[in-house]
Amino acid sequence: LVAGLGIVPLALSRLIVGLGEGFAPSAVTDLLATYVPKKLRARAVTTVFGGMELGNALGLLICGPLIESSGWASVFYIFAALGFVWCAVWPFFSPAKLAASIDDEMIEEVMKKKKSKKSSKIPYGSFMKSSAVWAVVTAHFCHNWGYYTLLAWLPSYFESVLQLNLTGAARMSLVPYVAMALMIPVVGAAADGLQEKYSTTNTRKIAQGIAFVGPAVCMIACAFLSPVAIAYKPLLLTVLSVAFALSTFSRGGLYCNHQDLSPKYAAALLGISNTAGAIPGIIGVWMTGKLFDITGGDWGMSLFVPIVAAQLLGFIVFTVFGSGKQIWE
Repeated sequence: LVAGLGIVPLALSRLIVGLGEGFAPSAVTDLLATYVPKKLRARAVTTVFGGMELGNALGLLICGPLIESSGWASVFYIFAALGFVWCAVWPFFSPAKLAASIDDEMIEEVMKKKKSKKSSKIPYGSFMKSSAVWAVVTAHFCHNWGYYTLLAWLPSYFESVLQLNLTGAARMSLVPYVAMALMIPVVGAAADGLQEKYSTTNTRKIAQGIAFVGPAVCMIACAFLSPVAIAYKPLLLTVLSVAFALSTFSRGGLYCNHQDLSPKYAAALLGISNTAGAIPGIIGVWMTGKLFDITGGDWGMSLFVPIVAAQLLGFIVFTVFGSGKQIWE
């Protein structure tokens, strides 16, 4: 509705959307930290945040045909309608009722965490002095550099290197996100299983290491394949799918780490790291386009090489400074 009024009203409407959506990750993390036992943490986080992968996949599947058949505005109207439907359904889900269906030991753990969540001042000063917090903040930023730039640029990339139309590019972009969705049950079980052999710190570092190094290697391969993408289309798509699938291990790494550091303040910690994680959605997407113009349309140097650099930086920082030990109550 506001698009026809100019860029300023449109930007303000997007700002309001961002402000509203910004509460969701922290709210979800607070619920998980309270009602999910530590031994099931990775499964719960992977399942819940895996909804983003399913949403991205369905969005890419639906948006192209909708735009071609009914115009771009139809996407916003339909997604808004779905949002209102979910708002009506959500109150019927009660975390307390769900928690009551688990065994007595888990119920006792939940009750202890609920009692500890009495109102108290959030120790932001202490957070800022913690190397473990800065490690998860850096990891979130670096992980999202790859996630957001690929989310924004993959349709254009496929349209350019594979010479597809909008719908074809959107459907091609869908495949890597389907790979992520298929990894949801695998990653959760694997990360929780690692804790039976390794400490929480090492479990988080192993999971996040896979999520960083695996995609980085795949991005290097994509940079080399891009100039000959048409001849190696199945290989290119396979490499991208493997990259997205391996990145899902972050759900058992950095996305669990806030609850490791402090179940009580997990929501606040997620809010801090997620703020850093949102920055690549602004500067990363912009920088990719700028580099694309500077390099004369070189997808390898503009899209994939910066992702590799971000992933390796995140891997080094999180491996050296990351921790799975509880620091705050």
